[in-house]
Amino acid sequence: MYVVIVGGGRIGSFLAKTLSDEGKQVSLVELDKDVCQTLAEKLDILIINGDGTDIKYLEDAGTEKADVFVAVTGDDKTNLISCQIAKKNFSVGRTVARVNEPKNESVFNELGIDIAISTVTAASIVIKNAVTSGELMTLLTLEGGGMEMVELRIHEDSSAANKAIEELRLPDDCVLTAIIRGGHVIFPKGKTVIKVGDLVMVLTTTERIDKLERVFVGERA
Repeated sequence: MYVVIVGGGRIGSFLAKTLSDEGKQVSLVELDKDVCQTLAEKLDILIINGDGTDIKYLEDAGTEKADVFVAVTGDDKTNLISCQIAKKNFSVGRTVARVNEPKNESVFNELGIDIAISTVTAASIVIKNAVTSGELMTLLTLEGGGMEMVELRIHEDSSAANKAIEELRLPDDCVLTAIIRGGHVIFPKGKTVIKVGDLVMVLTTTERIDKLERVFVGERA
């Protein structure tokens, strides 16, 4: 899988690291030169210093071969335009955009973005469900179809308990986005260890949910 990410901030850099650690090919476009230099020291991916709404820089990032295009800057206009270019000029199959203003979420969907994720809405749902006792719960189904944010509770007999994320064989199209531990949210890295009692948040495709549950929960007696 080849993924192009526009935006090298906290979300973009985390997503790039996570996907790269999972063996996916990743390129990232970031406007700020200093941010690019910092990321280049930490990530073994293609990093392009440029405007994510400029076709030239998207070409340099290999957007023509991308399976998924993700725009996660702090500016809704940039995210919308870059995704539209990826879809119309490069025929990318799936575009995903961060929506900073919740009121813009419906606009993104109406203008052809496959998956528009409002950071405020997503955070609200995570907080609301932070005390759930279920083993796997769907927090939300993303408009555009086929993608879900799910939550898994880790028990003592979970096959993922006390293992680092990089040790887990996550199915394709699965991104571990957050861990809730003791009322605190952790943005995980490859070496982050899953502990008993953790609530693990994963963005995945609907068809991968069964495999995902086996990875984290295992076969229960």
